[in-house]
Amino acid sequence: MKRVQTIGISLVIALILSTANSFACTGVYVGKDASTDGSILIARSEDQSTGAYNKLFFTVPRIENQPGRTMDDPINGFSLPLPATTFQYMVLQDYTEGDDGPYPASCVNEYGVTVIGTVSASPKEEVLKVDPFVDAGLREAVLPAAVDCSVKTAKEGVALLTSIVDKYGSAEGNIVFIGDQKEAWIVEIYSGHQWCAQKMPSDKVAVFGNQFMIGYVNPADTENVMYSKELFSLADKNGWTTKIDGKVSLAATYGEPLDDYSNMRTWGGHYLLAPSTAGTYDSKKYYDLFYKPDKKVSALDVMNVERFRYEGTPLDVTLPGNADLRVIGVERSSDIHLAQIRDNYPAAISTIQWLCMGNAEHSVFLPALNNITDTNKAYKVDTSSYDPSSAYWKFKRIDALSEQNRKYYGQGARDCWSYYENTMYDRMINTEWNKIADLYQKDPKAAAAYSTKLADTMTRQAMDQSDQMFNAQLTYIMDYTGHKPSKQMIPFEASVPLRYAADNAGYTLNWAGKDQPLTLTKGSTVYTVTIGSTDYTVKTGTSAETKAAMSQAPTVFNGSTFVPLSFVKGLK
Repeated sequence: MKRVQTIGISLVIALILSTANSFACTGVYVGKDASTDGSILIARSEDQSTGAYNKLFFTVPRIENQPGRTMDDPINGFSLPLPATTFQYMVLQDYTEGDDGPYPASCVNEYGVTVIGTVSASPKEEVLKVDPFVDAGLREAVLPAAVDCSVKTAKEGVALLTSIVDKYGSAEGNIVFIGDQKEAWIVEIYSGHQWCAQKMPSDKVAVFGNQFMIGYVNPADTENVMYSKELFSLADKNGWTTKIDGKVSLAATYGEPLDDYSNMRTWGGHYLLAPSTAGTYDSKKYYDLFYKPDKKVSALDVMNVERFRYEGTPLDVTLPGNADLRVIGVERSSDIHLAQIRDNYPAAISTIQWLCMGNAEHSVFLPALNNITDTNKAYKVDTSSYDPSSAYWKFKRIDALSEQNRKYYGQGARDCWSYYENTMYDRMINTEWNKIADLYQKDPKAAAAYSTKLADTMTRQAMDQSDQMFNAQLTYIMDYTGHKPSKQMIPFEASVPLRYAADNAGYTLNWAGKDQPLTLTKGSTVYTVTIGSTDYTVKTGTSAETKAAMSQAPTVFNGSTFVPLSFVKGLK
């Protein structure tokens, strides 16, 4: 994504040509035959030029038979006529004062069509001299919503997007993902009117930074490839055509020269998902867009790809001289969105969007099914500065604290959110999705109400966790401020709600009342804990009761008992 505020389009173009660092975002794709559960997985980080940039998440309702409406870009005057009927979709976009348009980063509609974009990319200078960007053309600022509001399949989405570029032109270089239950496509827009769309293979994966990535395509393969009328002839005529391994590479033909800023992240994906073939990083190598992973990839794996900072490699940014390398898990992310699309459910409930507010390293991905009708009010707090009632700011503040010292401040936050992600993923995949599917067959409106309430509940639980963790983490940091880190410094450990932990571990939680202990019971196993005391007991069957100690005493926050995460992980 590129973020340019209230300046002329001609200056935007100049900036595009002058620096790759005006670009951000990392895209990830996993085909259904390459994933652990048969899902298509599409993800993208939305990185900004600033570390604080509020995002809003809400649903746009279906509108029936209202002709004459348009989708408008408030900055450059682009206006797209909309059909009389547009579909319901959930959308993640900028706060109002963002001042550069709405930027609907991720849209998933009622037919399960997902449009994610964009990963910004730049063409060669000579390309724009022949086919310049169109000042009043299509921008990322409206693109995903303009497509998703009126298509029922991914292929329809590709056809609509490319027809818009053909008719109105593009104001910028963009890479877009469009997927449904059947297939997923990547669309690269190279210049004012040149583009290529490729169906992504079901048995492969892709990770890439801000560079055009489509290599060789067979122009005769109309089932898997679409392209602008002059894409190949224009390149040939102007001498741009570049071959790699004897075949025309669109990335090399139209894209700017390789840059470590982007190419390093592309290699990072290879390293994580196909380490057996990744090799050491080569700044001059055009890495394949699609490749087979060494093992099947889950949605949880994709979340961790978006957190990657080259740990365990010579490029690790904690090593001397590496601090300025452009990582995938950059601190400037405002959000990361991941669509998990399944083909064994009705289209209306086919897609979970996993949404992470802030940057992924110290934040959490929360699920929402595509049939929800509303989102938690905290997602709609429209402000440009810190507001503790906002979902974005609740999670971003944990990032900000944790990144001050990843070892001592941050590890506890990472462990806590990992626990939440794993428990929510298990619940959604193994229980809730099937429950919603059964309900949908009987009553689609009831299923939508259930999905909406479920997403709201999980959001509230995570926000409550953020509130408690912020207080505890800030207190911890204050306590150590002025002290030099030493062997005696104890890393921050997060606490989690005992009831949440009990429910996820299959225990029944009972509390007799004020000043009384709490018991967790599962079968013949009983844990007894006391608020304010690190001591607890465990009894299983007829065996003798044993005593143990937690790392810190349980506390009460906003009416809930919180216990250290290490205790929760030790539950039998």
